[in-house]
Amino acid sequence: MTMRLPRTGAGPSKLLLLRSELSPRDDDILTFLNRHRYATTTQLRDVFFAEHATPTAGTRACIRVLHRLLHNRLVARLERRVGGTSRGSDASIWYLDAPGERLTRPEGARRRRFAAVSTPFLTHTLAVTEAHVTLIRQARTGAFAIECIDVEPDSWRPFLTRAGASTILKPDLYAHLATPDFDDHWYLEVDLGTESIPVLLAKSRTYAAYKATGRAQAAHGVFPRVLWLLPTKARVDRLRAAIQAAPELDDRLFVCATTEQLTTVLDDPDAFDAGAVDTGGGRTS
Repeated sequence: MTMRLPRTGAGPSKLLLLRSELSPRDDDILTFLNRHRYATTTQLRDVFFAEHATPTAGTRACIRVLHRLLHNRLVARLERRVGGTSRGSDASIWYLDAPGERLTRPEGARRRRFAAVSTPFLTHTLAVTEAHVTLIRQARTGAFAIECIDVEPDSWRPFLTRAGASTILKPDLYAHLATPDFDDHWYLEVDLGTESIPVLLAKSRTYAAYKATGRAQAAHGVFPRVLWLLPTKARVDRLRAAIQAAPELDDRLFVCATTEQLTTVLDDPDAFDAGAVDTGGGRTS
């Protein structure tokens, strides 16, 4: 299934006017959508309207702002909605309309054209957005401070393998999280069960190859741990067993968990993975 996104546009004078009318929060919402491509109303509410007394009040305020941006053709809304129990506008999926993309496009960057969007791509993109939003929610509890979140393609790491081949490591997210005692560095991979375990193992080998270059250690003082977020416990067990059985992989580098366990892993990754030995991977003090 694909969804066609409409074309639209605005002249330079209109864009200047729209830019002058944007509030800082408007600008932040557009920037967030530029980074993630798609987000639901609930995700945008939790990031930008968390100060409201109740989730319902936050949702109403979020929808008012999004409808204003929609009226100005800075954002657009997919006709389809996300699954689950949400109803109405809070289940909508938002993306940048053409004028919004132009306003948020870095100088010299190529235009991002809206074309056919496959359902698997959209589902995965929203899952990555949700992982980022979960980090923001957890940071508000005081569990850690977010020092940096890189989203694709900013999270990508080009490198040369030992054989001299040029390749690119493509994490879904890179996260640098800080507590009073530690700096935690993570590469996050969001799996929806659509790829085979051998494909996930191949990507795990790419992480091992990138670690061998020493580039991440030079940048962060440590190699980030790799967190695989998977849809079911059965798939967690399968991937963990496959990594442990691969002689070329150090299983202490990888943490496998269900998506719902993200905050638990971040709280204490070594305690979460009973088979792991604390070697300082992904963490500096």
